[in-house]
Amino acid sequence: MPKTIMLVEDELLVAFDVQDIIEAQGFSVDGPYISVKDAVAAVTAQLPSCAVLDVRLQDGEVFPAADLLEKAGVPIIFHSGHADASDLKRRYSKAAVCEKPCSPAALKDTILELLAE
Repeated sequence: MPKTIMLVEDELLVAFDVQDIIEAQGFSVDGPYISVKDAVAAVTAQLPSCAVLDVRLQDGEVFPAADLLEKAGVPIIFHSGHADASDLKRRYSKAAVCEKPCSPAALKDTILELLAE
């Protein structure tokens, strides 16, 4: 059974691109979730193997979902153009940050690296 990567992204074109990158590695995608509310509900229902999270969503910042993922030990990749990488690393020391625009190869490598740990 393939590992599941949670995708939280409210820009649908970006979400489809990220989904393609994830699926090209043989992983399944849970999402995309476009709101904090939906992301929190998804995390509560079932934990993914890893999560790719945009920071700013339609209804606020993704941190309530990220907090649940971190507490559960799920690897997190912040994929955002609206966040300070050093602030994210201070708050989520084990998380990876791929600032938008991020090359598909860099995102793929980051996903593979976090899942290998």
